[in-house]
Formats: sequence, C-alpha cells, structure tokens
Amino acid sequence: MSSRFTRALLAVLGLITLVCHVVALPPVVKIGAVFTEDQQNSAVELAFKYAVYKINKDKKLLPRTSLVYDIQYVPRDDSFHASKKACKLVSFGVQAVFGPSDPILGAHIHSICDALDIPHLEARPDLEPDFREFSINLYPAQHLLNAAFQDVMSFLNWTRVAIVYEEDYGIIKLRELIRASNTNLEVHLRQADPESYRAVLKEIKAKEIHNVIIDTKPDNMAEFLKGILQLQMNDYKYHYLFTTFDLEAFDLEDFKYNFVNMTGFRVVDTLDLSVKESLRDMAAFKSGRPDLPPAFNTTYVQAEAALMYDSVFVFALGLQTLEQSHSLRHPNVSCDREQPWDGGLSLINYINAVGLKGLSGPIEFKEGRRIQFKLDLLKLKQHSLVRVGEWRPGAGLNITDRGAFFEAGTANVTLVVTTILESPHVMMHKEKSYKEIVDSTDFVLIFWKKYQNKLGLITSWT
Repeated sequence: MSSRFTRALLAVLGLITLVCHVVALPPVVKIGAVFTEDQQNSAVELAFKYAVYKINKDKKLLPRTSLVYDIQYVPRDDSFHASKKACKLVSFGVQAVFGPSDPILGAHIHSICDALDIPHLEARPDLEPDFREFSINLYPAQHLLNAAFQDVMSFLNWTRVAIVYEEDYGIIKLRELIRASNTNLEVHLRQADPESYRAVLKEIKAKEIHNVIIDTKPDNMAEFLKGILQLQMNDYKYHYLFTTFDLEAFDLEDFKYNFVNMTGFRVVDTLDLSVKESLRDMAAFKSGRPDLPPAFNTTYVQAEAALMYDSVFVFALGLQTLEQSHSLRHPNVSCDREQPWDGGLSLINYINAVGLKGLSGPIEFKEGRRIQFKLDLLKLKQHSLVRVGEWRPGAGLNITDRGAFFEAGTANVTLVVTTILESPHVMMHKEKSYKEIVDSTDFVLIFWKKYQNKLGLITSWT
C-alpha cells in the first residue's frame, strides 16, 4: 500500500513538474531595440533601459525571467541599413523588436517582423490604413488624434486655417483634417522647411489667416518660432495649434506677454502622482550618467521616451499573461529563411489584450492600434503653459478653463459699444459729472461693468 501510494505521489509530482515546465517562461527572454543614430544616449534610449531594469528588479511581474536586450543604431532615412540591423537582431534570437519611432524606417522594420511572426512594439504615427498583424503601436491611433484636433477647431469656431507640415508623410497623417466634415472650414496646405518657414508664414499673414496648425520637426521648432517673431505674428489675433506632444520642451518665453494663442496636447500628465514618482525614479537612474541630455528630469519627460517606457511594460505584461497557459520557445528563425516563429502569434495576441495605466496614461489596444489614452490640452498663458482641458476617445473634448481662450488681458483692444437712449436702461444725465454717469444705476451700464470686470476689460467712456 505504501509502495502504491509512493508511485501515485511521484506520478502526480511528475505531472505537476511537467505542467510547470510547459507553461513556464525561459529564464532569459531576449528583446531588441532599433534607434536612429541621433537617439544614442537620448531620453528615449534611457527610458528603454530603465524599463528593462525596473522589470528585472520586480519580483512579482516576471519573477523567474530576466529581459536581456540588444540595441542597434541606424542612420535616419536609411532603410537598407535599418533592415540589415533588424536581421542582426533576429539572429540574436530576439522575441520582440522595439522601435524605431521614425515612420519610414519603422515600416521597413515591421515588414521583417511581420514576415517572421516576431512582435514589433512601436511608438510612431500610424500612417498605414491596413491592419498590421504583428504590430503593437503605443502612439495614439491617428484617426483618434485627428478627431481631437477637429474638436478643438470646432470649439474655437475656426472657419479658416493654414496647415504647415514639414515631412512628406505629414499630408497623410493629417488627411482627415483636410477632409473635415465641416464644409465651412477653409483649409490652406503648405509644406515648409527651415529655408522656407518665413516665406510660408509671410504668405499666411498676407492672406490674413490667423489660425495655424503646425506639424514641423521638433528639431526645427525654434527656427519656426523665430519666424513668427520676426514677422510679428505673435499677438492676440493669431492662434497656433501644435501637433507635437512636447510643447513644454520649447522656449516660449518671447510669446508669454503678447497674448498670442498657443495650444497643444500632451500625452503625459506630469501632475499625476504615479507619473511624478516614476520620473523621480528615472532621474535617480540617470544620475549615474552625467553624459546624458537634460531632457529627462523630475517634472517633464519627452512623449517618445514615455511611450518607449510603456511599450516595454506592455510586452512584459503580455509575457506574464502568456506564462499562465503557454510555453515560450526560443525563436529559431532567420532573415535567410521564410519560416516564421511558431510562438509569435500567441505572444502578440496576449500583448494585444494588455490594458494598463502607464506613463502615457490609460492604455488599451484594438488590432494593435492604441484606442485608449488621455490627452491634456495645454494653452500658453502669461506665466507658463497650463492645462485647460482634456480629450478622451469616446468622451471627446472637455474644456475645464474656458476663460483661458477668451482672455483680453492688457492687450491694446478698443471695444466700441453702441446703444440708444431708453429709460430706464440708458438715460441722459445732463447735470451729472462723467464719473457720476459711469457710476449710475442705469441697467445697461451696470450690466456692462459686471461684464468688463469678468473679462478683465478696461473701458473708456466718452
């Protein structure tokens, strides 16, 4: 009886061991990242490395597995070498590829990942309308972003707008704005680079177009802003809506006191307590690397860096869920053979089902595209950029500070008010002084004084 019990116990233990072996992750999971050469030692690369470091230190997320990465750098606009570097990562045995954020290079990297069934985690503008099976894109879906911009334009009641874009794919990215359902919207499209910024702005000024959407390269933004100043297009009549998520990174000191309207979205809510804590931890991680750029501190992080950080955690959570029901075998694939990795499809499906709150807010996917996020609407005021509202998919635009869009401040604006004499609303006071008339109890004057105080207007009565 004892011998039979022992054999049964050993069989059960063997079965448990077998099940654990089947569903367990390997002790090492290899991942690869592709960055452009100008991103070497950047905030984006640091965010990637820190995310891997934090996951490996977490005893609950992947307790028996460590992530090991290999990073490849490619020249920008060099798709040939980008493809070769991707194949190098494949030969390294990676089970996921991260980046690059460049839309053109990213498309070439993805074609390789798609052919070999290797998950590709991206954070780039989504230009392809077709479903990409092995792509997980942390960048908000472009059709939802365009809806956010449309809601802002609708709130501001824009009827004429100039769209200034720099990259060739900018016209594809913003195509839904051009085809806006609002038939009353007059759209002027202009492609520009640093050599032509002034000429394009001068044309916009000559046509008396006061609303401008700016989609330029971040590296060239200072030159564009310089053109606005040189052409004196920086007063209250103008409203600039930026497509970048990093408006806080630019020097807007020369624009604060002219009441020029500058608006944009950000994807990282730096006022959120969990975000603040993560930024403090990242800054501490960076403190041992004084050679790294200052674009990474406790109060601000580039959107691209935040999206990269979140993408690594999305991958880790996908691994964690997969471990509960599947094994993960080493991918024995190569760019020289067209035999895909048999474990890639299961892994990408689990990653696609991940939902979490990351540095870039709430995250959910549908067919690899990000459909859940929160955008803070920022507007430049006299002292700094401030949050004046938010936009969410499904909920739309919620303006929390409407007054920010209609502040008169101390701008040199003269309002002429015309009325008629009609008692008791407005009456003639022949024997009263100027001050007594202004301080009178006439209904219209009382109403106007309350109105001007609310808006901060200064009225001169004559």
